[in-house]
Amino acid sequence: MSLSAQQAFKKLPKKLVDFFTQYPPIPFKQYATETTLTTADDANPFLPNKHPVTNAIHDPIYSMRRQSDLFKLAYKFGVADLLPKLNNGKVFYEERYNNAKPLKGAVNPKGHKWERTYESRKQKIAEAVARADEIIIEARGNKYKRRLERKEKEQKTWY
Repeated sequence: MSLSAQQAFKKLPKKLVDFFTQYPPIPFKQYATETTLTTADDANPFLPNKHPVTNAIHDPIYSMRRQSDLFKLAYKFGVADLLPKLNNGKVFYEERYNNAKPLKGAVNPKGHKWERTYESRKQKIAEAVARADEIIIEARGNKYKRRLERKEKEQKTWY
C-alpha cells in the first residue's frame, strides 16, 4: 500500500478497519460467490458455509443487519466495491431509488370518505333545498300550503 492508501485506510471508521483487517479487500483476495467450506481460504463471511467434517451449514459470520450496516458505512466512505458479495442480493441507495415502483396510494390516492362522496352529497342537498317546500307540504298538509301561498301574496309589492 502506498502512503496515501494507508492514510485513507486509517481515516475509515473502526468497524470498517476491523472488517478489512480480518477480511482483506477484493483486489488482494477474491471471495467465493457461493457456499464453500468453512476452512476454505476464499470463504465469504457474508454467505453460509459448509463444515468440512459434519457437512452442517454454518450461518454467515455477519448477520444480514451487520452486512447492511457495513455496506452502508463502506458506501458512505466510497469503499463499497471492496466488500465481498453480500448474502441478500438486494441493491442499496441509487439503484434502489431509481428502480423503485411508486406506492399505490401515491399514484391513485383513495382519499377520505367525505372527499369521495362530496359531489353526490352536494347534489342531494341542492335538490332537497330546491324542493324543500314540497317536502314540508307533504309532511304538514294543505293548511301549510295555503299559509305559504298567503305569504307569497303579502310579499308581492307594487313594483
